[in-house]
Amino acid sequence: MGSRQSFNDRMVKRTVLPAIYLWLLSAGAVVGMGIWKPEVVLMNLDGFIALIAIIGGTAGPALNTILRMWEQEQTAEMVEIPLDSEHERERDAEEHLHQMTMEKQQGVVWGTTPPNQG
Repeated sequence: MGSRQSFNDRMVKRTVLPAIYLWLLSAGAVVGMGIWKPEVVLMNLDGFIALIAIIGGTAGPALNTILRMWEQEQTAEMVEIPLDSEHERERDAEEHLHQMTMEKQQGVVWGTTPPNQG
């Protein structure tokens, strides 16, 4: 992946994520205020519900889409794990075979210094 973000990445970062954070923050604030001052929340309950519903109209589906995309990414990574492990085993076996071949050709155990040839 390149370090340059696509238009969609920038759009999500600037519009969708703030809407989700605002939704969660406002819902948390209403719950917190309901615990701290329940009479205020009960008096203005319709307004609080409307606020959370308006923000949630955008944030809810956006959050659902983000979670679905994350789930697809995790599934793709899970599929790659066995392939990566197999590749790593093959690479290690080839490296070991190469080291053994080089030791045999040079008459030196890998990782030791060769005897003085003076």
